[in-house]
Amino acid sequence: MIRVNGLKQAQYDLGTAESLLTTGRNPPVIFFCHLAIEKTLKGLYAEKFDESPEKTHSLVYLVELLELELPQNLMEALFVINRIGITGRYPHNLQKSLEQYTPAKTEKIIFQTKEILTWLMQRSSKR
Repeated sequence: MIRVNGLKQAQYDLGTAESLLTTGRNPPVIFFCHLAIEKTLKGLYAEKFDESPEKTHSLVYLVELLELELPQNLMEALFVINRIGITGRYPHNLQKSLEQYTPAKTEKIIFQTKEILTWLMQRSSKR
């Protein structure tokens, strides 16, 4: 169940991120980008191992579990999204996130998220 639903939900979450970008709500954009990648990785994990992965929000850890070798530029982007996606989940970081993630930086994160998702989806048998 997580296989198909996780991959579909990831696309929905990416759409949510894009919608939030148009309203200037940048920290939630980053959260939904992280969530989309996380759900895709968990869907790939379930597809590969026929079970749900252990509970984690770490994109890097999930990539390691899957033994994926993302291209260097995508891995660098994944590290950034992993770090800021987790940090932005918590209210005490809101002001810092508002100051740090300008519309231009947030648009770049959406672009990188799309690149990562495209690469990951090419590894899925459910595409």
